Amino acid sequence: MKFSRSIVSFALLATLGTGAAFAHGTPQDDAGKSGAPAFSEVSKDGKYVKRSDLPKDNDAVKELRAHYNEADTNHDGKVDKGEYDAYVNKASARPQNQN
Repeated sequence: MKFSRSIVSFALLATLGTGAAFAHGTPQDDAGKSGAPAFSEVSKDGKYVKRSDLPKDNDAVKELRAHYNEADTNHDGKVDKGEYDAYVNKASARPQNQN
């Protein structure tokens, strides 16, 4: 009887953990929703993105290129992964003007 409770408890925890993992998604998924390339695709060193690293022909990061200093919240001259994801997700959450 004690053994079956352990199995049920383990199964319950595994199910809850799996659901939370799927609900969270990955940062790449979030960048993909906006059409912006993933941070790993634009960062040359995997730590930071410089304005010159951002592709000029990608409309999804066009606003980031224009407002690079706004995205660089700690003002160190580089945009790290957290800053990149925050800015890209903020930009994609804005409603687009429809004419």
